[in-house]
Amino acid sequence: MPEKNDRCNGVELFRIPNISACEVRRRVNRFVVEAELARDIVRVHNTNTGRLEDILFPGSTIYCAPRSNPGKTTHYVVGSTIYGGSLINTRLQEDAFHVAVEKGVIRWLDSCRVKQRAPRVSVGRLDFLLECNGDEVFVELKSAVLRGPNGEAMYPDCPTERGRKHIQELAAMNSSGHHVLLVFIAGFPGATAFKPYKKGDPLLAEVLANAVKEGLTVRSVGVCLEVSNRTGIIRLYNDYLPILIDK
Repeated sequence: MPEKNDRCNGVELFRIPNISACEVRRRVNRFVVEAELARDIVRVHNTNTGRLEDILFPGSTIYCAPRSNPGKTTHYVVGSTIYGGSLINTRLQEDAFHVAVEKGVIRWLDSCRVKQRAPRVSVGRLDFLLECNGDEVFVELKSAVLRGPNGEAMYPDCPTERGRKHIQELAAMNSSGHHVLLVFIAGFPGATAFKPYKKGDPLLAEVLANAVKEGLTVRSVGVCLEVSNRTGIIRLYNDYLPILIDK
């Protein structure tokens, strides 16, 4: 189901109501964005801890939705108009993966179901535990929302010691006999492939290449955000993006 343009087409996974366009004023910290909504200044919760310098900059437009239990922030970031409809919210990316597995629209996981979210393992918690034809498969997701010069979805956009350590732990689990998947979520429409961003973290690119050599399975899927009549529509447009990793 490859999509060659920047429109958010594909399989509908779920919808989010009460979406509003907000203009970014500044990023207060990793988790809070100050934005203008209907001439009011609001504080918006952000789940994506990357730098996102190509998305969250003063004057850019993001999509916000009200929080059910507002506190220090009244809204949360859903996505952005950048690249034609980016889904940058990592929790919603997790939800999208969950629904896609349950609907059977990720063809290489069509025999699987979600057994558990946030399963505890010896190294902490992963994102999912799937059951696939009686086998248990652990899945960790990473958000790839930086767009490369040839349309690649790239991760990470900044140095991440935690990300490097996480990949090493996944490779070790896989080598010890567990079934493990590392899945990169390309969060904008029309991504052509997944590629580690060496300028963001050259060491992570090396760690990832070594993990693949050791047998860790890496996949990538493309999801995007369409907004219509204040409703956000989350779609899966490609269930098998190419992986570009130097060997």
